[in-house]
Amino acid sequence: MRKVHLISVTEPLVLDLALALREKGYEVSASGRGLTEEVMEKLHNAECICYGDGWFPEKIDKDIHAVVLGAEVRLDNPELTRVKELGILTQSIPEFIFQRTRSKTRVVVAGSRGKKTIISMIVRALRRQKLAFDYALSSEVDSLPNRVHLSYEARIALIEGDEHVTSALDKRFQLEFYRPHIAILTNMSWSAETDHATPEAYLSTYRSFSTSIEREGKLIYFGGDPAVNQLAQEVRSDITAIPYDQHPVVERDGQVFLPTRYGDYPVRIPNGYFLINLNAARLACRQLGVKDADFYAALSEYSLSLPI
Repeated sequence: MRKVHLISVTEPLVLDLALALREKGYEVSASGRGLTEEVMEKLHNAECICYGDGWFPEKIDKDIHAVVLGAEVRLDNPELTRVKELGILTQSIPEFIFQRTRSKTRVVVAGSRGKKTIISMIVRALRRQKLAFDYALSSEVDSLPNRVHLSYEARIALIEGDEHVTSALDKRFQLEFYRPHIAILTNMSWSAETDHATPEAYLSTYRSFSTSIEREGKLIYFGGDPAVNQLAQEVRSDITAIPYDQHPVVERDGQVFLPTRYGDYPVRIPNGYFLINLNAARLACRQLGVKDADFYAALSEYSLSLPI
């Protein structure tokens, strides 16, 4: 059984990764400062090793196969110092997730808007078709119990591409690591909160993301965003760039429907971006083997279940 140690388990994504790895059969230890009783209880119930609140460099030894760093770990962290002294393999969360999903079809949803909704739609469609999938998300999705799930049997991995710096040891951005087979790019809207100093640096990161798409991969992109549209025109010749826009609707007797070649499907539209996100999810699911008719049925159920 491989031993993995996670530093900064107070970060929600790090905690969920620890629980997912333990469920998969790893021997897991975790540390963090400012641990709450709730976090300690979750770790204890999952049989993850945690020595208490704070850092415990004396507990780090060469039996540990790999150390995973949270995004908030500082370079002077005493556990990280000990890890470097011992020469233990150290990875950021994106690096670690990529290594655990190398053999899977990776679907990475990136952009400034709509990622959570698109992922929720894809999840609903895959579940309706009983297609197993793993996932690693920075957002909470209501239909999923936590942010991370890893298995040996699933052949699909859904990943939320994040625009933030990966760790103290590596200043690249998280979405640059995942090498998607199917990339979804919603839009690009620079702000200082993205960890990018300038719009040019922000664009450069997304260009690196598009370059990282696996050979013969797919880029599903929102054609209504000028920057995204320009980036899609620059992708390698082996990548298929597939634009999407808003899905049409019709209204009858006070009910909204999606008109399709398979019939009209009733939907509830919660916001102005819903019909745009719908088409992104539909095209991704098509690449994963979900027929449009099955996607529409799942999407109709999903939308009608949303709170008014």
